[in-house]
Amino acid sequence: MKHFFVVIFLSGSLLCASNSFAEIVVTKVEGTVAYRDGNKWSPLKEKMKLPEGVKVSTGANSYAVISLNSINHTVKVEPLTMIQIFSKETKSETDTHIGLKRGQITANVPRDEKVKTIFKVSTPVATSSVRGTEERITYGNRSGMTVEVLRGSIEATNRLGRGNLISGRQKFVQMSNSANSGNILSSVRSITIVSVNGYGLISEETATSQYSGGDQTGSPDGDTGAFFNNIQRNSTVSVNIIWPW
Repeated sequence: MKHFFVVIFLSGSLLCASNSFAEIVVTKVEGTVAYRDGNKWSPLKEKMKLPEGVKVSTGANSYAVISLNSINHTVKVEPLTMIQIFSKETKSETDTHIGLKRGQITANVPRDEKVKTIFKVSTPVATSSVRGTEERITYGNRSGMTVEVLRGSIEATNRLGRGNLISGRQKFVQMSNSANSGNILSSVRSITIVSVNGYGLISEETATSQYSGGDQTGSPDGDTGAFFNNIQRNSTVSVNIIWPW
C-alpha cells in the first residue's frame, strides 16, 4: 500500500512539471494600466509578476509591455485595450494563448529552434497562430479583427475554420458579420494601384501639365496639347514583385 502511494505521488509531480506555468512579468508601464486577478482591479506596476489567466486593461494614452516566458516572448498592450493571458512553459515547449477582448496588441515571438512554440491570439471572430514573428492585432465589435504581419509569417483562421497564411505586408481582416476574411493584399493594393487619366497620365501629372502650361511644353502660345503629341496610347509594363519578410 505504501509503494502504491509513492507511485501516484511521482506521477502527479511529473504531470505538474510538464504543464508548469510560465513567468509572466511586467517590463514597462506608461499611463493608467490595471490588472484583474479574481474580482478586483488593481494598478499594474513594472516588475510585477502576474498569475496565469490575469486580465490587463489600458486607459487612454497608456500602454504596457509584458514578458510572457523565459525566451522573451512579449506583448505590448496598446491604449484602450483589454486582454487575458494564459502561458505555460517547459524546457522543450512554450504554450501561450492571449484572448483579445478589445483594442490592439503587438506580439513579438522570437524563434528558438530548441523549443517548440505555440503562440495564439484569439478574438470572438478569428485566431492567429504565431511562431518566430512579430504581428500587430486589432479587434473591435464593429471593425472585426485585423492581423498585420510586421516580421515573419502567421496563420490566421476564422471561427469557421477558413484560414490564410500571411507574411510580408499582407493583412488578415475578418469582419464580425462575414463568413469569409478580406483580401490579404488589400493594404498593398491600395498603395500600388493608381487612377490613370487620358494619354496614360496619372492625376498628379495631368494637374501639373494644366497648371504649368507653356512653361512645361515649351510652346510659346501655352498650347499644352504639344505635351501629349508623342505619348503612346498603349504600353506594356513588366513588374517583378518581391515580398519582404
